[in-house]
This record gives sequence, C-alpha cells and structure tokens, in this order.
Amino acid sequence: MGVLHQQTLRQPAAFSGIGLHGGNRVNMTFLPAPANTGICFRRVDLEGRPEVEANIENVSATTRSTSLSRGNVKVQTVEHILAAFAGRGVDNAIVELDANEPPIGDGSARQYMRMIQDAGVAAQDEPRELFRVQSPILLEQGEATLSVFPHEGFKISCTSAGAGGRHTQFHSLEVTPETWEREIGHARTFCFFEEIEALIKNGLIRGGSLENAVVIRDDAVLTTEPLRYPEEFVRHKILDLIGDLSLAGAPIAGHVMAVRPGHSANCEFARRLSVEMRKPLEAARSFAPPPPPPAAPGEAPAQIQDGETLDTARLFKILPHRYPFLMVDKITKIEGTRITESRM
Repeated sequence: MGVLHQQTLRQPAAFSGIGLHGGNRVNMTFLPAPANTGICFRRVDLEGRPEVEANIENVSATTRSTSLSRGNVKVQTVEHILAAFAGRGVDNAIVELDANEPPIGDGSARQYMRMIQDAGVAAQDEPRELFRVQSPILLEQGEATLSVFPHEGFKISCTSAGAGGRHTQFHSLEVTPETWEREIGHARTFCFFEEIEALIKNGLIRGGSLENAVVIRDDAVLTTEPLRYPEEFVRHKILDLIGDLSLAGAPIAGHVMAVRPGHSANCEFARRLSVEMRKPLEAARSFAPPPPPPAAPGEAPAQIQDGETLDTARLFKILPHRYPFLMVDKITKIEGTRITESRM
C-alpha cells in the first residue's frame, strides 16, 4: 500500500491462447493508459472497437466467472486479469481482445503476470486514492460471508470449502506486489468432478482441460502437475477475490475476511464498498454552494471594473453563494484587488 501515485504499463505486451468457456482462440494485448482511466476492455473484433470499463456498475453475470457488459459489448472471465493488475499495483491499462473472453492461460494469473513483467510498470503524475475502511462492513449471501475491518494495509484472510466441508482450506496474507506474485498469482482455478456435466450443458468450460484447471474427484486431485501450493484452492479463491474487489473503484486499505466466497458474493461486496467510497464525495456535494445562474441568451458574462459599486443583484451573478451564506450584500468601492464591502 506504499505506492503514492497511479501506475500504468511502460509498453504493450501480447499473448494468444484459448478462452476457458468459449473454447475459441483469442488474441490479447495489454496497453498503457492515461491516469484515471482504470482498467478498460476493448473489443477489437467489433465495429468501432467498443470498450467496457472494469467497474462494478458494468458487472452483468457472476456464474462461474465475472462478466462485464455495456450496451451490446460483453467480456467474460475478467477476474484473473483484474487480479493480476490489482496485485501488481497497475491502476490504468487497456486490454484489447478479439473475442468475448481473454485466453485462460494455465488457469492462474501466471501468464498475465509475465505480460505485466514484460511490459514494465511506470508511475504516473496523478496520486493514487485509497479507500481506507473506517468501520466494519459485513455481507452474508447464501453460504458466503464477507467482511472488512480497518487495517493499515490490504490483508485477506479466507476460508474455502466444498460441499459438506470437503477440502476445507484457510490462508491469510498481507497483499503486496511481492506476496501477490509469490503466494497467490500461480494458484489455478479448480472445480469438482460432479459439477462438470452441468457446466458443459450450460455451454461453459468448452475450453477447459487439465491444462488450465484442477479437478477434484472425491478425495483425488486430477492435475497435470503437482499442486503448486498445499492450499492451492483457497489461494485461487483469494486470487478471484482480489480481482472482483478491484471493481469497487479504488485500492482498499482494510482487512478482508471471507468464508466460502464466490463471484456473486464478491461482486455484491464490491458494490457495497463502492457505495461507501462514494459517501464522502456525496457529502461534500451536499454542502457545496449551488452554481451561479446561467447567463441569459446573448448576455455577456459578468465583468467587474475598477471604481464600480455592486449591489445584491450584481453579486448574485458573480458569487456562487446564496442566503444565508451570502455575507456580503453590497460592494461600495473597488480598487484593483482591494474592495470595500457592506455586510448583512
């Protein structure tokens, strides 16, 4: 949480692979973006190269992955890319795709981390605004429970479990670019064997295989390589959680505690965080003075000249304040940058 300024990529990086759910070959490029852009997905296969921003308002589906939509533009399975950017501290980037989902790689964020490493990370002039949790926030949704408490850094403590408590795992860590890459980014997605038939019937995981997912069948773990961590399942849940929570709109300074999280609960929690993030801005707006009335058609903006006297009607056209905050009702003398006023 020590990064003070926003960050983007130094240069583009590209990768091609298979989409997890669609099973189609996808070409993807990460591009630098100006400050305050956020993460934006661009569909270069569609006319006009339309874009959809990665924010909670654009979440359209959370079944087995997180999907974003704006108008007729849709991108699904965005959580691993978002986790890679958030974990590495990249605030602004464009993700160009020629299909409706990114290539899945090996089911973790490893390939995306390599792309960020190849591209490099560059600091920008704009400051990074953190959301500092001031009081606990709690969400209970089905089997999932998510909460966040005040904390100086960004910490996640997570418990995952299958049906009947099978393969229950726990992991907790302070999330920094170093711990993200070492402890979380390589954890692969997984599913239970009995879920596969239903997923295929629903048109999902057409690109899934043991090359990009771990399958759990009873007490056996089916994988092309040994587990990368003793608690790889819960670490992947943390990976998904980091990606989904980035949709709230700002890096979080707080301790997130999650029990059996999933994309639906993660995104609902991100929505609640987003509401809390906006409260200070909305409070500031409620105390702001109203804007001055617009000039009538053909009327020139108010001009002040040396030696003038300004009555209340003229002041209304210049000052943004109104009764009872208008403490000046007349200006009797103007001399350069000095004025003589009368108060209410």
